[in-house]
Amino acid sequence: MIDFYAQKVGGEPFSSHALATFPDLDIGQLRRLQRQYWNAFKHATHLSGQERDDDELLSRFTDVQNDHVLFIGWYDYALVADAMPVEAQVHQIWYLALYPEKLDPAISAETIQSAFPNLRSFPRDQQKRLLLKRIKMAKSDAELMNDPKTENRPLIIGWP
Repeated sequence: MIDFYAQKVGGEPFSSHALATFPDLDIGQLRRLQRQYWNAFKHATHLSGQERDDDELLSRFTDVQNDHVLFIGWYDYALVADAMPVEAQVHQIWYLALYPEKLDPAISAETIQSAFPNLRSFPRDQQKRLLLKRIKMAKSDAELMNDPKTENRPLIIGWP
């Protein structure tokens, strides 16, 4: 859905980047890759009404796969909203510190690496704790929190 709105506002969603980077990949293949786990989490049955059996598929899902999904989702969200929650901003930096090979070589990694030095050398639980610590630090940065590119609505909006 966010992909559609990113295109609607004239942005280039992450899927466009993926298709340009991997010319042998078509949009149908990309969507199947993107949605293989989503459908297993969201739906109990196939379109035919038959119950899904996703145990084997879900056994391959790991927390690390969430890194990529969140990065892409927030990337496209920023194109649409022209702002991001501080948690998402910090996550984007954390992601690029964890996966520096994903960063455009034309962009200096110095700032990213200084925010999360040697992030890859830590075990996963410590990497996530460092993310949380940086989010807390960012929330206390008045300049960042008052920046128009920082969305200040809560990530989880209460139910009436």
